[in-house]
Amino acid sequence: MRIVLNFLPLALLFTAAFLMTSCEDDEPMNDDPMGDGTSLDDGLYLTLEGQDPVAAAIMTAEVVEDEGFASQDRSGFVAGYMWLEAGDYNVVSISDNEVAATIGGSAATITDDGSACDFNDYTLVTTETDGPAFTVGTSGFYKVSHDATTSELIFLPIESVAIIGSATPGDWSSDTPLTGAATADGATYTAEGITLKTGDWKVRFNCRWTMNRRIDPAGSLSDATNGYQAFTNFGGAADNLVPGGADISLEEGGEYTVTISWTTADGWVASLEKTGDGMTSTFNPDDFRMAVVGDATAGGWGDAASGQLDQNLVHKEANGVHTWYGVVTFGDSGQYKFRANDDWAFDLGGDLANLTQGGDNITPDAPGAYYVQLSTADEGTTWSATVEPGGWSVIGEGSPQGNWDGDMLLNADGFVDGITTYSLTGNFTTAAWKFRAGADWPLNLGGDLGALSVDGDDIVLGAGGEFTVRLSFDGESYSATVE
Repeated sequence: MRIVLNFLPLALLFTAAFLMTSCEDDEPMNDDPMGDGTSLDDGLYLTLEGQDPVAAAIMTAEVVEDEGFASQDRSGFVAGYMWLEAGDYNVVSISDNEVAATIGGSAATITDDGSACDFNDYTLVTTETDGPAFTVGTSGFYKVSHDATTSELIFLPIESVAIIGSATPGDWSSDTPLTGAATADGATYTAEGITLKTGDWKVRFNCRWTMNRRIDPAGSLSDATNGYQAFTNFGGAADNLVPGGADISLEEGGEYTVTISWTTADGWVASLEKTGDGMTSTFNPDDFRMAVVGDATAGGWGDAASGQLDQNLVHKEANGVHTWYGVVTFGDSGQYKFRANDDWAFDLGGDLANLTQGGDNITPDAPGAYYVQLSTADEGTTWSATVEPGGWSVIGEGSPQGNWDGDMLLNADGFVDGITTYSLTGNFTTAAWKFRAGADWPLNLGGDLGALSVDGDDIVLGAGGEFTVRLSFDGESYSATVE
């Protein structure tokens, strides 16, 4: 749910407040807002009603998201992380160490679906100069942000701090949470004994990447009048985390103690201390190039000489579980099995929930495209698979769907001469989009249309319009055409 209320921009309200104050009397404004002779930087401060502003409660300029997961400046957007006691608050504008305006407003609880862990509630205050104080009902640690263009103040309680990425146990699919607490003096969140791999990672809060505050939730991120999308993730460098920053690289895998801390002086900082080499494994997934094979598929029972190839799957590992992903189109008749390395030395069949080596052939439920996931959680001792109707889709702001929140499924056109094709006709723009399988990210395609790559770059067309997109798979590689 999104509540949209229109008010004058905050900058105009500040001006009106200053003029009204100047005309009423000649009394000087407060030139010592802290009450102790200390000056404050110009800016907006969150302040308990009836108390003086303090330096720790300032909100400073912060970037917001731009197209293609990039960042951009937004005039009048400020944010801060702070511990707040329950109570009634105003925002105070300080200029030249004087109180230039006091801002209040009406509050509402907003619920959206941006969190993968159901941390979806936050408080929205629609602000106005000299508006009433608003209530923070629960003491805690918050990200507080104000946008002058939309005159809205956001209170997001920090309920989860985690790391995510290809270096982490959950890969890019799920958070690895840290435990800790926050006080007025700072916050520290830690996890010990985490096995990390060489790869990339980031920090994020509340299992979400952003807070979508666009007026049109699927509209352009580059249109300042359409609102904004605030970051709830940090990247850049471990000792200098920045909102929405680039992925952070981990050069050496092993067992680590991970600490994420925040202070008013240093902001957010991450520390990774290697404590061991991690678990050693005798299972090498590179020895298992898994595929689907059978006369229900485009590759038949595997005849490379005739160009009919096994339908290869893509391997990824998360939390010690090895999973091979793919999309396979089954025909009107036939059966299939799983096998490794285009050879019958290792093949799996029988019950999908408990596959056995050399097991029976498997009969598809019905013809069509299926999203396939083949997994082993105990290094090859036991295997299971899910084969779900669905297949390939497109997603992204440049796709006919128009956003990164939902998918448009491609039609399964079947297979001829060992080539499986999928197609979709719709209106594409010059914004970014990608292919992905099963409406999820473990298997996604991007980069060069003529030679698509797993986890490749976003796809951007040179011109917008109505196009027919065809995705082709020969059993080993993917390519696409846009006509």
